[in-house]
Amino acid sequence: MTTKEIAEDEFLFDEETIRDIELMKGAGQWSIVWRRIKKDKMGVLGLYIVLILVLMAFSSWILLGFDNWLTNIGVLWGDPEKAASINNLYVELWLPGMPKDSPIVLFQHPRHHFPAEAKLPPSFMHPFGTDSVGHDMLSRVFFGATVSLALGFISQAITVIIGTIIGSIAGYYGGLVDGIIQRVIEVVSSMPTFILIIFVIVIFEDVQIPGGKYSIVVIFWSIITWGPTALIVRSNFFSLKEQDFVEAERALGASDARIIFKHILPNSLAPLIIIVTLGVANTIFIFAALAFFGFGDPTAVSWGDDLNKWQDSLIDYPWMPMFPALFIFFTVLGFNLLGDALRDALDPRLKD
Repeated sequence: MTTKEIAEDEFLFDEETIRDIELMKGAGQWSIVWRRIKKDKMGVLGLYIVLILVLMAFSSWILLGFDNWLTNIGVLWGDPEKAASINNLYVELWLPGMPKDSPIVLFQHPRHHFPAEAKLPPSFMHPFGTDSVGHDMLSRVFFGATVSLALGFISQAITVIIGTIIGSIAGYYGGLVDGIIQRVIEVVSSMPTFILIIFVIVIFEDVQIPGGKYSIVVIFWSIITWGPTALIVRSNFFSLKEQDFVEAERALGASDARIIFKHILPNSLAPLIIIVTLGVANTIFIFAALAFFGFGDPTAVSWGDDLNKWQDSLIDYPWMPMFPALFIFFTVLGFNLLGDALRDALDPRLKD
């Protein structure tokens, strides 16, 4: 027996395996999942990408809202010698004790442009360059993260909620209820999603609602894409509803709602987390594709809309479409890497 191998009954473990076993003794499920993710280098890379993007989206939303609030209450005056500052063409920061006419300039406002600075290549003043009308591409990319991630997370949240409720009912009750829901899922899943979304956008072209076209797309997307989530939840309920802990709850007179939401559903969270993580990437890509083909909202600050506007400038001004495209790529890559790592960590059997 070598020093690196220890026999225990009929099994043979190496030192690394024994250390892992010792570390996991007494650890909770999510502690074990985190340890497994940390061993997956690509998964950790995906986690870092997602964290950076979420930080970009959240901080830009806070900064822009704070800037608008300061302007509306008359606190943020700006530099009177700079018309752009006075007219709030920059995202600025003012803190108590600072001169009201000298706020800290953080970004050029993503919705405003300077025609005199159009088509500038990347430089110290404009790290991502400027577009054909004078928008700062760094500002557009930075604040575009808010729209892209918000659309992805909101769409997936609604989709998962609908799919979880319907899948829980089908899996728990079975029989006729399950048969009817199965047929509905088959109909919904057979629909050509991308084409139907374009059709809906065209129909509601002139409808004015908060959020514009993207609100319509989010609602419709959630209505027709819950099928796969429902099927996964249904299969989990079929396997869990016959377990001893569920039978014990029934014997104690627990209601169906209590059994579903307090006992079975919490044990089905692992696949739902994976669905959301991978689904966000897919949703963001779909929204970017819609905008690329001209079905986005030109009034929004989003990567897909910028990519659509400057796709013809790739040869002459490559930085215009390149940076929005890169961030779409990194977003999809980050969520996919993280989703794969979560899938392996939550169910190590899939690695084989």
